[in-house]
Amino acid sequence: MTATVTCPFCSLLCDDLSVRASGSGLTVSANACQRARQGFGLPAPATEARIAGVVAPLERAVTRAAQLLQKSRKALLGGLGTDVNGLRAALRLAERTDAALWHEQEPYARQNLKALQSRGGIMTTLGEVKNRADTVLFIGNNVTDNHPRFIERCINPAHALFAGKHRKLGYLGKPGRTELADCEGHELVTLTDQGNGLANHLALLRAALTQPQWLAAAELPAPKRNKLKQLVDMVGNAQYGALVWSPAALPQDQADLIIHACLDLLRDLNVKQRFAGLSLGGNNGGVSWQSVATWQTGFPAGVNFTNGRPSANGVQAADADCLLWVSGFNRQPPPALAVPTIILSPHQAGASAADVYLPTGVPGIDHGGNLFRTDGVIALPLQKLRDRGAPSAAEVIEQIVERL
Repeated sequence: MTATVTCPFCSLLCDDLSVRASGSGLTVSANACQRARQGFGLPAPATEARIAGVVAPLERAVTRAAQLLQKSRKALLGGLGTDVNGLRAALRLAERTDAALWHEQEPYARQNLKALQSRGGIMTTLGEVKNRADTVLFIGNNVTDNHPRFIERCINPAHALFAGKHRKLGYLGKPGRTELADCEGHELVTLTDQGNGLANHLALLRAALTQPQWLAAAELPAPKRNKLKQLVDMVGNAQYGALVWSPAALPQDQADLIIHACLDLLRDLNVKQRFAGLSLGGNNGGVSWQSVATWQTGFPAGVNFTNGRPSANGVQAADADCLLWVSGFNRQPPPALAVPTIILSPHQAGASAADVYLPTGVPGIDHGGNLFRTDGVIALPLQKLRDRGAPSAAEVIEQIVERL
């Protein structure tokens, strides 16, 4: 059987994959990237629960997990790699146990959030970039590495409403080899980081755009001056431009500064033209977590419950006295904390050392659900592609809640 499905393995949520199900497993037969091939090609999920590494009935393992959480005073629900229903269930569990919640992508999300809180932002969507953007400026190193089909789907689409076949592309940073190949056929100008840093290059570009006379007088090496002049002409003449970055692709010691500079540049550009930002991130349900947490608590990150009430006091893993780790999309093991650990995952990474291991299915393979896309404006449905009896994370968490 072959089905057209949404891929849950990055936050682009490409909805044009053809997946063939057979007795030997799942195979992506069309429109696959490496992440999709790896994700759909993972072996079927484990079916046996474990307590202290020993196989146990699921009901007993769920009861043991509830006991550990009930004894805790500072539980941490971490990882949170699951779909919308799983995240909603995790919030209910946190409310009952006065726990904190932390998504594995939260450090990157916080970089965007802090900048947006202090600067505000003019942001766009995948659809707008695909259909309207005649000029796209990438900020970072190998910006699309965690979103492999971005250029294929948004820069090189088969059909676009308004944008032409040939776009103008700029790159502040170092593009990956795959990106360079995907950009063939477009005008491409790159200003690679040669020691001065992305933040400095952004500052130079902003100065050159807002004060054209400065560039002529600036003491810069001729190659850099020429590249800046090309970028200034490209960006300044855009009819609809997009600034694209990925927090994970930025030097982490400069990420806050760079994202702030991106938002400042967007503000400057929009005085005379139309330019908008797009941040690529939030894999493994990270964007869904921000949406669900904001709806239900008013806080998009750092959610902590005290006496059943949410706050944004932040999360310190070192303070936790019990860890429940949810990892539905990859083999990411939990952090090594010297506290009772409960793992909910299709994969057994770390299961032998955990106090409790509860098998769950992969969203979009073993059960249906919904995830929010990287631009945060749309949730796409996930399909169930096989039936191995694996419950969803939401179902298992609800069973734990019932035993509290």
